[in-house]
Order: sequence, then C-alpha cells, then structure tokens
Amino acid sequence: MKKILYPIAIILSFLAVSCQEWEPVLGNQGEPAEPAPQVLTANTTIAQLKALYQGKPYHVEKDLVISGKVISSDAAGNIYRSLYIQDETGGIEVKIGNSGLYNDYHLGQTLYVKCEGLTVGNYGGMLQIGIEDPTGEYETAYIDVKSIISTHVFKGEKGSPVTPLVVSEDELKTALRSSYKSPYFGKLVTLKDLTYGDEIFVLIYLDPNKDKKASSNRLFLSDQQWGVDTWAFSEKQMKRYVFSGVWDSARIGNSGDYNYGTVRESINTIYNNAAAYAVSQYFKMPSGTEVQVRTSGYANFADQKIDPAILRGAKIDLTGILTNYNGAAQFTLIDLGGVKIK
Repeated sequence: MKKILYPIAIILSFLAVSCQEWEPVLGNQGEPAEPAPQVLTANTTIAQLKALYQGKPYHVEKDLVISGKVISSDAAGNIYRSLYIQDETGGIEVKIGNSGLYNDYHLGQTLYVKCEGLTVGNYGGMLQIGIEDPTGEYETAYIDVKSIISTHVFKGEKGSPVTPLVVSEDELKTALRSSYKSPYFGKLVTLKDLTYGDEIFVLIYLDPNKDKKASSNRLFLSDQQWGVDTWAFSEKQMKRYVFSGVWDSARIGNSGDYNYGTVRESINTIYNNAAAYAVSQYFKMPSGTEVQVRTSGYANFADQKIDPAILRGAKIDLTGILTNYNGAAQFTLIDLGGVKIK
C-alpha cells in the first residue's frame, strides 16, 4: 500500500529584477478575481472517517474525501491554527497550521478534504485530522506547508452559517460516555440554561522555556473563582491579578506536591517569566453537569469582564464548538456573540 511522504526542507527561490525603473501603471487594476469554488465528490462521511480511528493514529492510505461546512472562525482569536467542519453525521477539527484562517475559509462555506496521506488522531478524546507527527509527541501535527494544504484542502461554495444544534443535558451525558465516537463533539451546538459555577481552572507556566511537565514550573488555580472575573486574561492582565493579592495563597506545584512556595513568594519569577495560557470558566447545566468554557489569553475578549448578572447566577445559553477532554465537557466560544443572557 502506498504512503505519501512530504519533504521537511523548504526550498527558497530568489527572483532577480532589473535596476531599471518600471513605467508607472495607470488606472485602478481592481481586486484580483477570487478563484471559482471547487466541487469535489465526497465518498466518505465525517463519522465514517472518525470510525477508522481505533485507539491509535490512523494514516489514511485510501482515496477518501470528506466534505463539510465551516463552523468555526479564528477572527476573535479564541481558535488558533485550526478550523472545524461538520456534515450531517459529525464534526472534526482540521489542523491547518496557519493563523487568520477566517480570511480564507468562511462560516458556512463548503470545504473538501482529500484525506489520503493525512492522519486521524486523538487528543484528549477529540479526533483531529492533520499530518503524521514526526516527533511522536502527539498523534497528529499541523498541516502548515502551503503545498500540502493545497493538495488536501479545497474551498467549495460559500453558504449561510450553520444553524447550531441544541443539545440537551441528557444528550451531553450520553456523548461524554461515548467519548470521541459521539456525533456531537466537534459540532456547532447550543447548550441552554447554564449558570455560573463560581469556579475556574488556570494553568500558568512560570517559565515557558523550561520543562512544562515539572511541578515546580506550574501554577494551577482551580476549585474556586480566585478573583478572576474576566473570560480569560492576557499576559498583562495576568500580571495585574498576580499583584492584586487575590492569588497570594495559591501554591506552586500540583498533585499534592506543594514544596515550591506560594504565588506571594514567587511574584518576581511570575512577573518576569510567566505567560498567560488558557482560562476555563465553569458553568453548570440545570441538573449539575459541568461545562468547562475554555478561553485563550490571545482572544480579543480575554480581558473582558463577565457580565455581573452572569456572576450572580443569571441563566445563559452558550453557542460554540462542543469538545471533550478526557471525559469532561469542554466548550469553545467562537466569540462573545455565543453568550446569551436569558
């Protein structure tokens, strides 16, 4: 069976130009014409592609083509170097390793993916399609070489944004039990009548250039609000929290191994080295099922305060990408338009 290999080296070419000055170009040349949408024939559903994953990375060696509507945008910065597509059977993350994808792939646009030569892998219970990771650290890697992207990802017709699927609490519980096999994960959904859980989860690396698995290099905040009333925080806002005193008693380390001091004792280290990573604000569905809403420190709404009505317990509806991390429900907002106070 054939296996497609891609060169890692990047070939540079140089264009020599004459020193003679060009004659001025007169008139408005207009914007370049947008390429006509491509039409391919999908021979596999997203659910069928995901079913090929059986506990280890699946390298596609067959002529499989999937299609789906684009349901994510990185315009707000809360989704990074990836996009999600869905068809009637499910959704999947396509690991296109570029930023500014919203300029090229529009909400509601049909996307075709030629899967031969790509790899289906799992990260924390979510299936993704990308290239084989040469390091072996992850099950997939980003498709970040333009020539590889152009031979696998094809833009079809633009269309109206996908209508989110309303998922009930019972349906969410069932999805969590079936993990990556659930058709709900990776789809655009709406969860209704959630209330604030008065709890966050934050992971900060004290020095991003050192071992990120070492307890001495990790600051975890969880099990309470810790004074964080923003959706996440940029690096600048993170340092404001550090100096505000609300984290003074938080200890460095994890898994009960708290021999590395407190935030108060490590303020200078945190200020000089640490970078914001991600914040999760917890919400609860009516019967208590927790939903972890993850927000990147690079999102343009990271430092925006959560509406006080939400903090006081007002019910909200959330619309975004439903994901799973090791059996827990996670939720990725595309932007704050996905938060509706009842």
